[in-house]
Amino acid sequence: MNIIEATSKIEKDLIEFRRYLHQCPETAYHEMMTMEYIREHLEEWGISYRILDPSGILAVVGSGKKTIALRADMDALEVMEETGLDFTSRNDGYMHACGHDGHVAILMAAAKILKEHEDELDKKIIFIFQPAEETAQGSRDILETGILKGIDAIYGLHIFSGIEAGKISLEPGPRMAATNWFSIRIEGKSGHAGKPHECMDAVTAAASLIMNLQTIVSRNINPLESAVLTIGKVTAGTARNVVAGEAVLEGTVRTFSKKVEEKMKERIMVMAESAAKMYDTDIIVDYQPSSHPALINDYNIVMEARKKAQEVFKPEEFVHVPAMMLGEDFSNYLEEIDGCFAFVGGGGAYPNHHGKFDFDEKALIQGVKLMLTFAFV
Repeated sequence: MNIIEATSKIEKDLIEFRRYLHQCPETAYHEMMTMEYIREHLEEWGISYRILDPSGILAVVGSGKKTIALRADMDALEVMEETGLDFTSRNDGYMHACGHDGHVAILMAAAKILKEHEDELDKKIIFIFQPAEETAQGSRDILETGILKGIDAIYGLHIFSGIEAGKISLEPGPRMAATNWFSIRIEGKSGHAGKPHECMDAVTAAASLIMNLQTIVSRNINPLESAVLTIGKVTAGTARNVVAGEAVLEGTVRTFSKKVEEKMKERIMVMAESAAKMYDTDIIVDYQPSSHPALINDYNIVMEARKKAQEVFKPEEFVHVPAMMLGEDFSNYLEEIDGCFAFVGGGGAYPNHHGKFDFDEKALIQGVKLMLTFAFV
């Protein structure tokens, strides 16, 4: 099969798929319209499939001793769309702000093409239309079905703004980070702002702790390692003339190794305990286990994919993209299965998860070419 030619022929349908899907964004485990759209097309193309509960679709094309999986995530975000696109979200307050509409369209197109060329396949291909990536639970649900047990490799991709449109990144090693979530509740004693000596100020404790937590990465983590600690939400106080008796900090930690992940947790706990003593407050830390590990591409799988990709893509279409501190639950698959996760450049002026996020639709073409490349590795 000529991958470039096959992809070129489906371009019109591919854009139609994406634009339809963009109009019906649905969050984790509610991807019903999305699933129905996929199901209708799979039936039209004669592709066997299985519907998962509460959501998700697994489809199969081909046969052989070798089995691989190709995955796309379906869920959207609770983001108000501000793009002004002709095909803007019809679901007010929800948006495909992370490119998952493009991922699904890419996998649909790849499935259609591979079904048409099924006699040329020497392997079985499982197409995973996965729910709940944004909650980092969907990949675990797919693994629990057992359908991926014993497969040879798994492949996925993600469209990112910030990478030049049309460029692709196929690189081994760490690509995306493990994600931990935490909340820190500070319980003091409220009272009149004019009598702070009679109170235990939760805001002062919170402010001090926020600043001290930022020293963990710079002073406790090896500079040759990577880590991020962000406090994204602070809640405290009831009135301007009342000393706050309670404050809550909510944040995230991103790392690439278990050792660093454990060190970050250890230092957060120690600093919280010290702040409690310093400010005469009670501090309770809820530190969640990582919802997914770091995403680390298998070296051999990537090298095999790059070798095949060099037959499909021009040298200037390959680009080096440094590892990202963003999370991606595809990493759950890679804990059990060797695989490769590619980045696809979407261009665009706004980052993923922004209300004005959009991508150049040439990314769709590159995505299909990549999926077909994976199928013929």
